[in-house]
Amino acid sequence: MLTAASLRMLAPSSSLAQSREIEVAFLSDIHLQDVYATLHSADFKGVFHPKTGKYATIRSMKSQLNSTRLFNENYFAFIQALEDLKHKGIRLVVLPGDFTDDGQPMNVLALQGILERYAEACGMRFFLTTGNHDPVKPYGGIGGKKDFLAADGSEQAIAGDADFFPSEKVAVSSQINYWGYEEITHALSDFGFFPAAQDLFWAHPFQELDVDGYDFRRAMENSRLDQRLYKTENSEKLVPDASYVVEPVARVWLLALDGNVYTPSGANWSGSSVGFNQAVTAKRHQLEWIKKVALEAAKRGKTLISFSHYPLVDFHDTASDAMKSLFGEQKFQLARVPSPETSSEYAKAGIRIHFAGHMHINDTGMFKEAVSGKTLYNVQVPSLAAFPPAYKILTLPEPETMEISTIQLETVDRMDEFFDLYRVEQQWLLQTDDPKRWNPRILDARDYLDYTRNHLLQLTESRFIPTDWPENLAAVLQELSQMDLERWAGMGSEDGENFLMKKLEETNQTERPDDFQGKLIEDFYLLKNGDELGKNLIPAVRLRFYESFFLKLLHKPLSESQVLDAQLVRFFSIFKQLYHSLPSDHFLIDLRQEEIRRFEKKPSSLETTPQR
Repeated sequence: MLTAASLRMLAPSSSLAQSREIEVAFLSDIHLQDVYATLHSADFKGVFHPKTGKYATIRSMKSQLNSTRLFNENYFAFIQALEDLKHKGIRLVVLPGDFTDDGQPMNVLALQGILERYAEACGMRFFLTTGNHDPVKPYGGIGGKKDFLAADGSEQAIAGDADFFPSEKVAVSSQINYWGYEEITHALSDFGFFPAAQDLFWAHPFQELDVDGYDFRRAMENSRLDQRLYKTENSEKLVPDASYVVEPVARVWLLALDGNVYTPSGANWSGSSVGFNQAVTAKRHQLEWIKKVALEAAKRGKTLISFSHYPLVDFHDTASDAMKSLFGEQKFQLARVPSPETSSEYAKAGIRIHFAGHMHINDTGMFKEAVSGKTLYNVQVPSLAAFPPAYKILTLPEPETMEISTIQLETVDRMDEFFDLYRVEQQWLLQTDDPKRWNPRILDARDYLDYTRNHLLQLTESRFIPTDWPENLAAVLQELSQMDLERWAGMGSEDGENFLMKKLEETNQTERPDDFQGKLIEDFYLLKNGDELGKNLIPAVRLRFYESFFLKLLHKPLSESQVLDAQLVRFFSIFKQLYHSLPSDHFLIDLRQEEIRRFEKKPSSLETTPQR
């Protein structure tokens, strides 16, 4: 697949490495939706927007506030992030999956146009890997969404077939169907999935790693998707594996891992969002290939940087088992947490640093393999479509020294472009007395950071608390004041239980005595999703309280009991682990010394974090 972009530079170049320290940006979970798409539909072309004179193809705010991500404003956040990278002069950009809403033609082609524009104008190189949203199904299929915003504020269903939503009036458009591997990788062929002339090396799992004999034209011939197929488990059906390794600049290998696993279901396919807990067995060929790549990279002095949509290490600061005990194994997306056995396999395979998305959180995890002693670092890249909206920059001052900066998006141009349309929606919901009408305070957001934080808060109230939390625990956490917590900390189990049950009886009967009351769950999500970025938003007075309060709980034993007192003790144990996390904002990973060092306020000051 020799494209025009592939031929722009026929000679390999290492000018990036020679002119400055190597920098790689990671922008994950963009979930791009074309907000001004051409639907080619006789039934619906969007909502006419007086501000722009164009038809907006956006989803309703009601839908956004019931989803773990935004659908509309993240389009502008993506452009803002690319503009930021342009001004920083960063030319290597990785997108670790879920780069579109659901791999639909209108969204993949919109992404293609944006990437081509920045590649042409700024010399950026983009390297993509797949996510569970792209492709949803390996060979595509009919798709649709029933929550597009209509002119009167109601919702409009759009699908590739009129019968896709039997109970809805459907606007038919092929632009909303699911594309599969073939269509997606073809449209985005210039962005890592296939070799490019300027790369020093490129290979996929189904060919030999012939570095010395590498030839670009032969690599192109061998890169066709029909040569990159594997058999699914318990089936003879074949599915593509879009993994690849590439050397875009001298001495740096980017290892793109396709962690998607699909299971045949009759004539259809079911996808999976579990990640490497399944891929470790379903894609055994991939794991064996990783071992070869890691050995070859080490032999040749290459810095191997792995990335995938899916994480390789626990992303809850080792609190996942405690969370399963308290909330349940199917809550908080805990099925997506890599098991220690999974982490061990990839650490032994030779991966030392891995960048992942999928979870829409900011985090750094570390796993030390017991037998080999190998250490694997997992860097969770936040989503641009959720709180905290941020991306990562990896700088390589030395081959085994990695400086990682987290760039938070606060100001996003055109963030409020659709707010007037949402106000029409709000009126519709009021007129129809819709029980899922949303709180209009989200439209008062100061900036994009505030907007995504409000999105998280409303999502917590409407979805997370009702579905993920033990009812009494959630209720009492929203009732306890700072004074109540101080009193409870000094009680034994029986007295503590009686005290908490009495507080439950008083729910909503007393005025809140301090600003602390009702903030515990909010702070929990700021830490769980934002890590250090979320911690920065918690007032200093509450941070000081938490640090002293943790010490007062040392005498309270952890118990698997489901009584409220025991649940609260376990909650604060989890809270403490999230609070005392590994660095995740601006930090250094020294692979040689196996240390993480946090950059403090002054970049010259480094604090070494001991390994667990």
